[in-house]
Amino acid sequence: MGSLLEEMHKMRLKEKIDELESMGGNPHVADHGLGGVYRCKVCGYIFDENKEGRPFTTLSHCPICHVGQQQFEKIE
Repeated sequence: MGSLLEEMHKMRLKEKIDELESMGGNPHVADHGLGGVYRCKVCGYIFDENKEGRPFTTLSHCPICHVGQQQFEKIE
């Protein structure tokens, strides 16, 4: 019974992967049209608006060292 469920799960997962690929790839790395990349001056953490899917202005503090947004610099 377990192997049947595993096979069904694999088939369903493959269907979902194929569906995502047909829609243009991985939604987690989609270009959200934001484009800014910011680096924490204290610890070097990188905040990429496209990867995060939200603007830098929504970041209240660095998730690594907890300094405020004012300690970030925009990088190219």
